[in-house]
Amino acid sequence: MNNFKTLLTQLLIVSALLLPWTTAGALETFEKAGFISDLGYDLFVIRGQSYRIAPGAKLRSNDAARQKFSDFKVGDEIWSKGKILNGVYYVDIISYETPEPS
Repeated sequence: MNNFKTLLTQLLIVSALLLPWTTAGALETFEKAGFISDLGYDLFVIRGQSYRIAPGAKLRSNDAARQKFSDFKVGDEIWSKGKILNGVYYVDIISYETPEPS
């Protein structure tokens, strides 16, 4: 009986150690470009899908008026890249380029 308990304990420890790897491996990535239709403090909406700004997200912009996330406005066209975790879209990179006049 003692060997069974030891084996069961070892199995539980190994399972607990492997659990974070299975969660990390289940991450999906995305790339999305479009016009911002709604803005919040830490999220934006493109084509009806909400995207959350991940901690440490990077912003690339060639426009001096768009150097922080708070500078963006509804209607701005952006490109974003990030990860999907438990159905939530977390953005790691946001890129904005000033539109060229037509």
